[in-house]
Amino acid sequence: MLQNTKGLPLDVRLSAYIDGEVNETERKELEQLIARDDEARRMLETLQAGSSFGNKAFEELLHDPVPLALVRRIKQGPGVSAKTEHLVTTTPRKAKQRLWPRALAASVSLLLIGGSTGFILGKTSNDEAQSVKIAAARTWLDDIADYHRVYARQTAEHLVEVPASAGGKIEGWLASNVGVNFSLPDLSGKGLTFEGARLLVASGKPVAQLMYKDQDGDVFAICFLKSTPGDTDGKMTESMRDDIAMISWQKAGASYVVVGPSSDADLHELATAVSTAI
Repeated sequence: MLQNTKGLPLDVRLSAYIDGEVNETERKELEQLIARDDEARRMLETLQAGSSFGNKAFEELLHDPVPLALVRRIKQGPGVSAKTEHLVTTTPRKAKQRLWPRALAASVSLLLIGGSTGFILGKTSNDEAQSVKIAAARTWLDDIADYHRVYARQTAEHLVEVPASAGGKIEGWLASNVGVNFSLPDLSGKGLTFEGARLLVASGKPVAQLMYKDQDGDVFAICFLKSTPGDTDGKMTESMRDDIAMISWQKAGASYVVVGPSSDADLHELATAVSTAI
């Protein structure tokens, strides 16, 4: 419905102009004003920018999940209170009241752009910085723990990628992919049966994983990857990841870890045997 905006503030008139709610005479009058008055032109540009920002934000809002309470109110229809579920009478607004919402929305949008954008960018920056810190703090052992937690729960047919029946082929396959030569440890003397192997990726590097089971069905793993020789070669370090215990060490340009249940009291002894056999 076309409105008569004469006598109203210029920003309200320009808002009505943007919405196409002015008659032909006023439209021409406002266009002439915009053409000769720099301040009016700047105000129009500001309102258009605010309107565009508000429309875009609203469009994005439409793609967000709708709260159940809002869905309920929509189904109940207008004039229904969500709390009381009684009809509420409403009074029709005057015609002139339709003119100010767009101007108010545009003004508020522009007012908030600076602060909200700064807040969003600042928060995003902080979140990204925190994510970088967390990512930097993670080691290949964290990835191995995550893998072990998943694979240790698999049934026999899904526990490994290549079964133990593949025999000597496993050593050649893993060595060529990981870049670490090794001998398959025989841990039957420790009550462990070799089940097979997998090829993993941890910290962006290929990792060999040898899987074993004890008589109780608990899964143990030996994992290793190629690394830079360090001054801690041979020194074993114990760490915990919730219910998973890990004994890790470095040796001759490779990093190793033995993974098992945190309840196993002999894991350190097992790691010592593996470091000698592998």
